Amino acid sequence: MATISQLPDAVEKGIDHLLDFGTSADADRQLAIDGIEPVLEFIHQAEPMAKLTPAERNGVRGAFLAYHVQRPLTDIVRYVYNRRIPEGAVNPSSVNYSIWKSVNGNGSGLPDLWQTVKDLSNPVVAEGVVREIISPDLHTGAYYEYDLRRTFFIYRQGSKRVFISLSKQIGDSEVGRKGYIVGCDTEWNYLYTQEKGLDMAGLGWVKSKIYDYLSACIYLEDDQQPGHVRVGVFQWLKAGWVGINMVDSHHIHDGMVRYAEQLKQMMETDQMPEPSILENVFNALEGTDPALLRVQMETVTQHVLTRARTDKKLSKKSAIRDLDEKAYVARMPKAQLVTAMMREYVKYCLGKETPLQAFWLTFKQGVTVDQRPLS
Repeated sequence: MATISQLPDAVEKGIDHLLDFGTSADADRQLAIDGIEPVLEFIHQAEPMAKLTPAERNGVRGAFLAYHVQRPLTDIVRYVYNRRIPEGAVNPSSVNYSIWKSVNGNGSGLPDLWQTVKDLSNPVVAEGVVREIISPDLHTGAYYEYDLRRTFFIYRQGSKRVFISLSKQIGDSEVGRKGYIVGCDTEWNYLYTQEKGLDMAGLGWVKSKIYDYLSACIYLEDDQQPGHVRVGVFQWLKAGWVGINMVDSHHIHDGMVRYAEQLKQMMETDQMPEPSILENVFNALEGTDPALLRVQMETVTQHVLTRARTDKKLSKKSAIRDLDEKAYVARMPKAQLVTAMMREYVKYCLGKETPLQAFWLTFKQGVTVDQRPLS
C-alpha cells in the first residue's frame, strides 16, 4: 500500500518541481520560484524537529524533518559545502569520505557557494557528481559507496535568503560492507571492514545495496531574523537485497535526526573552530607527506580498535579481531587521510575523545596564523 502524504498538496507539487529540476539533464531548464513558494512557507511555519511523511516517489518511501540552527546561513554553507572542509570532517555521523568527481561539467572543485549567499543579485546554480562513502548505518551496521548527482540553487525571495541542495543517486550503490560504531555514535568512532554483509544476527550474509536515494534540503534565513536558519529536509530511500526495499520512513527519520542533532551541536557551540581555521588546517594537511599522516592515523585506528576489542559485543566479531591497523590505513588515499585527520581535529576542538590531543595541542596555534605543512 502506498504511503499517504502528511503534507499539503501544494507542498507536494512544489517538491515535485524541485526534484524534477535536480534530476533533469536539460542544461537550459528553469526552476519556477513561484512553484516552490508553498514549500518555503511550509518549512518557515514548521515546528522545530517536526517529523512528517511525504508521498512516495517512484514507489520509494520518504520522510521530512524540520529543524532550526542558530548560526548565519553564510557560516553554515561555508562549513557544510566547502571544497576545503571535507564533508567527512563536519558530517562524520553520516559520511566517512567523499570526493567531487566533476563540478559544472569539468573536474574543478566546488565553488565558494558561501560567497554567493552574501550577494544574491541573481540566482546561482551549481551542479556536479560526488563519490560518497557513508558511515555505518544505525540499524544494519552496513556502509555503502555510490555516486550522487548534486545540484545547488541559491537565490533571494523577498527578505529570505534561500539555499537549496538537491541530491539523486546515480545507479545502484556498491554492495554494502560491514562497519561498526565503536562506543556512542556521537563520539564519531567507526571501523570499516572489507567484508560484505550486514552486522545483524542471521543476516550477515546479505548482499545489500542502496537502489535509490533522493533528497531536497532547504535552508532559509530571513533578514528580520539574521543568524536564525530554518532547515527543511525531504528524503526518499530504497535499500535492501534482491531488489526488495527494506526501508521504512522511520528508518529515514532516524538518520535525519542523527544528522540534524550533530549539525546543531557543531554550529551552535563556541568550541567549533571558525571555518577559516578549518580551511587552514586542510591546507596544512594537504601539503603534508602522506607517510606522516599515516603514522597519525595508525595511532587513531589502534585506539579505536582497542576500544572495540574490549567491548563485550564487538570483541566477538572476527572482523574486529583480525583487523590490522597498518593495512587498514594503507588503503586510504591521501584525500581520505586528510578527511580523517580533520575529523580528529574537530573532535579535539569539541572536547571529544581522540588519541591525538597532544599532537593537536602543538598544531592548533600554528594553523591559526599560517598554513604550513606538518613536518
